[in-house]
Amino acid sequence: MLSLFSTSSDKAGFRLQYMEVYNWGTFNEKVFRINPKGNNSLLTGANASGKSTYIDALLTLIVPVKKDRFYNQSSGVEKKGDRTEETYVLGHYGNIQEEGKTSTSTQKLRDTNTYSVILASFSNADQKQITLFQVRWFSNNELRRQFGIAHVPLDVESDFGQFDSKGNWKKVLDKKYNSNVTKKKIEFIDGPTAYAERMADLFGMRSTKALTLFNQVVGVKVLEDLDDFIRTNMLEEQDAEAEFIQLKESFLTLMDAKTNIEKAKEQIEQLKPINEIAIELTNIKADLFRLEKSKETAVYWFAQKGVELGEKELEKCKEELQRLNDELTDLRDKEEKLKQEERTISISIEKDEVGSKIKDLEKDIKSLQTLKDNRSRKLDEYNKIAQNIKFSTNPSEETFNTNRESAKQLKQSTQHNIDVENENLRAFKNEEDKLKQDTEDLVKTIKTLQENKNNIAGREAEIRDEIISHIGASREEIPFIGELIKVKDDEMKWESSIEKVLHNFALRLIVPPKYYSLVNQYVNSNNLKGRIRYDKYEDQDYLKNFKNKILNEKSLINKIEIKPKTLYYDWIENYLESQFDFVCVDNLSEFEQFHEMAITQNGVIKFKRGKHEKDDRPHITRKENFVLGWDNKEKLSSLKKELINLQNQQTENKKAIANKNIEIKNLGIFKDECHNLFSKFDKYDDVNWQSYANEIQEKTEQKEALEKTNDRVKKLQEQLGKVQSDLKQLSDVEIFNKGQEIFNKKKSIDDIEKGISENKNTIQITGVADIVDFEKTNIEILNVDYSSIKTTQTNFQRELSRKESELKSKKEQNEREVIIKINAFKQPTQEITNKFKDWRSDVNSLPDSTHLELISEYQNFLTRLENDNLPKFEKKFNDYLQETITNKVGDFRMFFENWSDSIKENIKHLNESLKEIDFKNKPQTYIQLVAPNKINDEVKEFRKLLEEAVPNVYQMEKNIEGRKHHFNNHIQPFIERLDKEEWRKKVMDVRFWFSYKAEEFYKETCQKFKTYEAMGQLSGGEKAQLTYTILGSAIAYQFGLTRYNQGLESKSFRFIAIDEAFKAQDEDKARYLITLCKQLHLQLLVVTPSDNIHIVENDISFVHFVERKEERHSWLYDMPIEQFKEEKANYLTK
Repeated sequence: MLSLFSTSSDKAGFRLQYMEVYNWGTFNEKVFRINPKGNNSLLTGANASGKSTYIDALLTLIVPVKKDRFYNQSSGVEKKGDRTEETYVLGHYGNIQEEGKTSTSTQKLRDTNTYSVILASFSNADQKQITLFQVRWFSNNELRRQFGIAHVPLDVESDFGQFDSKGNWKKVLDKKYNSNVTKKKIEFIDGPTAYAERMADLFGMRSTKALTLFNQVVGVKVLEDLDDFIRTNMLEEQDAEAEFIQLKESFLTLMDAKTNIEKAKEQIEQLKPINEIAIELTNIKADLFRLEKSKETAVYWFAQKGVELGEKELEKCKEELQRLNDELTDLRDKEEKLKQEERTISISIEKDEVGSKIKDLEKDIKSLQTLKDNRSRKLDEYNKIAQNIKFSTNPSEETFNTNRESAKQLKQSTQHNIDVENENLRAFKNEEDKLKQDTEDLVKTIKTLQENKNNIAGREAEIRDEIISHIGASREEIPFIGELIKVKDDEMKWESSIEKVLHNFALRLIVPPKYYSLVNQYVNSNNLKGRIRYDKYEDQDYLKNFKNKILNEKSLINKIEIKPKTLYYDWIENYLESQFDFVCVDNLSEFEQFHEMAITQNGVIKFKRGKHEKDDRPHITRKENFVLGWDNKEKLSSLKKELINLQNQQTENKKAIANKNIEIKNLGIFKDECHNLFSKFDKYDDVNWQSYANEIQEKTEQKEALEKTNDRVKKLQEQLGKVQSDLKQLSDVEIFNKGQEIFNKKKSIDDIEKGISENKNTIQITGVADIVDFEKTNIEILNVDYSSIKTTQTNFQRELSRKESELKSKKEQNEREVIIKINAFKQPTQEITNKFKDWRSDVNSLPDSTHLELISEYQNFLTRLENDNLPKFEKKFNDYLQETITNKVGDFRMFFENWSDSIKENIKHLNESLKEIDFKNKPQTYIQLVAPNKINDEVKEFRKLLEEAVPNVYQMEKNIEGRKHHFNNHIQPFIERLDKEEWRKKVMDVRFWFSYKAEEFYKETCQKFKTYEAMGQLSGGEKAQLTYTILGSAIAYQFGLTRYNQGLESKSFRFIAIDEAFKAQDEDKARYLITLCKQLHLQLLVVTPSDNIHIVENDISFVHFVERKEERHSWLYDMPIEQFKEEKANYLTK
């Protein structure tokens, strides 16, 4: 088997044939060329002659990406950062301080009208040519670059001599080499990355990392960290981030589906109560319709029933009326007979003389008795009135007259008292109205405070709620300032004064920028029916001048606290310090010592410019009107006590009004009685019944004396008295009652006839109605009779009205509830909009809560969600879940497993190369790399999570719930953990899963001799030798020396340059490096000062000597080593 070292140098890979630079650094206005012709060569010259400048041109050609390239790696003349492509193109060569100036200016050989070309040509044993070239120029003072690779030799003079900034030179080259050919000989490449990738491919390198390794070899340093070098330079980096992004995209697709499911479920959850209320409202509407129908049918049914029962009742009443009339006729006949009998007896008495006299006396007594009774009744009435107004009863004539005059005066004084008490009553009623309004306002305030959980109520709170409801914000996002500040618990004695100072400030709203325009639009477009002030919150310290202001220890600011963790903390703090830094003084003497901004505990405030104020108006000083604080428990307690007090006042006020009404009523009665006393009784005779009583007594005595003398008359009188008594009973009682019965019966008949007529008119208006269903649902009224029909109808209608009122009340309650739910659905909380970004767009087309007649659209939306959207989202989730779990996660794990395997395989290949390299000669040893797993908790966690994320296929195929459970418990947490970039970078580079060490073995026995892990433990020589060995292995790996046919493949890169590698090195180690390069068949370009030439002069074929002329130009001499040896003295003495 052929090994890496079994080939001859003329058959090994691409080697540098020549290189040219034009207008590069101090190489000015001339083409400078080296011709190593594939052999080892030496670039030498004095320090600062331009060697590193030439090597930097080589680096620029082979390491095009700036971040992978380091200029001037060995030169100590200038700082690394001072050299750039721009400075090289312009030819910077030093700084100079101009006379009379303190600053320096840069000296340069060229201006921006120049152009620069660098190129290098490589070839291999198959005669394949690759020429790298780069051209640079300035356009509008900006450096432009063109990268290119040619498959033919090029040179600056013949191929780039006609350069022009318009790009015609490219057309000339293209025409010269690419015309009439099947494959282009010159490739113009856009950008350093594509150029690097194309170059690595053409040279047979493993990747563009080989170019970075070339850069490191140029300025090779002794390894300080073996582990890092192997990981960085000898192992391929793979794009784990792209794998993660691909996995995350699948995950995001899945999460979108999951989010859509969660959103659909949340929307269904919110729509279900809306749907239930909508169904309830539909049922209520149907019930109201049925009630209205029943009301209409009931009118006809009761009218029709009324006619039916009325006609029966009318017939019955007419029969009863006829009976009553017959009975009345019989009674009148009986009355006539008694009257006749009375006349007969009376005539018999009158025919007797004594009887006639007795009859006259009876007439006189009867007449006098009537007069006496009238006056007696008058006196009783008088005595009652006199008693009511506290006058004496049964008066004499003198007292009677006095009482009349006194009553007139008393009436007037009583009227005055009535007027006074009416005024008092009016005051009580005004107080009643005020108490009622105050109570209603207080109840409203308490409700607002209970809802808002703060101390701010009234119209300001209502306006805030209207604004946030309209724009979809929350109270926390747009707070009142008063909600965010409060008086400290140990400073409550200052509460009243601080409230006075901060009251108006506390009632201002803070509006964040995202809502500022919406608030402006609402406020500008609506009549607020009140006043609101608001401040725009800006997230910047525009009050920073006050930030470090030193506060007086008695400052009002120190007596209040701002709600912790509020977004607006700094803003409020700065504002308070700038506007309300009042000193809280203990007495007036101290108060007068301050020119401005002071306040007493009693509320005297001194502002700027001598302004003073004290506001003790009740609405300012009452505790229940205080507005500071984010907790309103104390204020609510105070307001509830005030409400109880108001309610007690209302109760007392109502009692006072009732008592005052009684008092005024009694005064009115008293006044009327006074009036009656003198208006009803003009003369004393009106009440003097005694004179009549005396006269009656005399005539009664005369009558009794006559009756004693005549027994016949006495018996006739007894008969007459009985007849008269019977007649009176008959006429006054029986006939009267019978007449009343007849009257009432006739009235009943009239009422029945009227009722029948009205019912018939009603039927004519309503028309005939179908009452079958009505009677089925209202069986309880079917057996109604005439006597109860009106009551039944009234009760029935009252019950319908009650049900209707109940249904309407229920309807209004449901509507209020559904309006709240619709508003919450259309204007969701910030938590929901943060979670579901497109919620608002989903519901935007649905009608507002003001159009409940369109509530069915919400029901349709719910139906679509339940029947279409949710099943569709769940199917998409389930389908993609299967694919993600079984494929994507498995692929992700496989990526890392393959990478891990490739690292182990690379180490194996590297070890095969290292086994062929003699590390030490006596005895012979070789180096092997080992890569044990690194003990790293974070990587361990990553690998564990990755394993857990890959499911058991059998379980996954078993049911969807198993897949969901696996996703929620393993995949989602894994992706979310990976989403943290810092952690992801730590765990996803598989190269960091291993620790890298070097072990030295005896070649003869293959026994381990030593392990190299910490480079700090080695001597300088040991470090260098191990460095070169490991570096050689890396070169063999990255440059493609062992990629295909173990060294026989001509498509490999066999060129390295080492800039001052032998500086401060002992010759043995330098020669070890040269021997190693020979073993690897590498073409070596050594860059070293003149004093170290003897180390390499026997191993090189050409010398490239550089010298500095006139302290500004570099010059290059190219010659075979033999010529240099002959003329060495000439060059080294220059």
